[in-house]
Amino acid sequence: MYVLNDFKDLANTLFPRFCPLCGKRLKSDEIICTECKKKIDPLPYRESLKGKWFFDDFYYRAAYKGIMGKLIKVYKFVPRPSLAEFLAEGILEIFERFPPLPGSVLTYVPPTFKSLKEKGFDHMKTLAKQLSKKSGLPLYILLEVKKQKGYQVGLSQEERREQIRSKYMVLSENLYRTSGKVILIDDVFTTGATVNECSRILKLAGASHVSVYTLAKS
Repeated sequence: MYVLNDFKDLANTLFPRFCPLCGKRLKSDEIICTECKKKIDPLPYRESLKGKWFFDDFYYRAAYKGIMGKLIKVYKFVPRPSLAEFLAEGILEIFERFPPLPGSVLTYVPPTFKSLKEKGFDHMKTLAKQLSKKSGLPLYILLEVKKQKGYQVGLSQEERREQIRSKYMVLSENLYRTSGKVILIDDVFTTGATVNECSRILKLAGASHVSVYTLAKS
């Protein structure tokens, strides 16, 4: 153990790492610096939303602003496994406060081809793998993009709903292998149109319960 720690310290001396948010030099065991970590909202959130929602529960780790907002933006476009690990810990904090139903399985909102090409990696799949590893919950790919459509940035809630209608499809053969209790994860809840549509088609395909967990809510 001491040899391993000494090696990490030496590696950090020769090849120093820096906080992706503020640029401060990191210690060997840090992913973001202590100062930035302290600025993240300390408690996860549960919210009851008004309106017609097809998911049963909704939870988010922090507001989409400040350090959490910056962290998500960096992670979306920089394929750093360490950031996926750190963000997975954030969702684990919500699990500890609001535990998933027994027998639940993990899945995630899939990227469009355009998004995948621009970013170079599937950031939610990478995060879901880390979360599955840490939580012990099985990960199933239950959703797939059926139609490639434009960006949702700047659109109203109704415009977002219209754009994503018929955008996703359920991989029923995978869903049939599960208990039907699904944990759907995504990065940011803006209007909720995406996770709501994904929840709708999962329910139509046979899911009995869908809980949505996101890193942030705008």
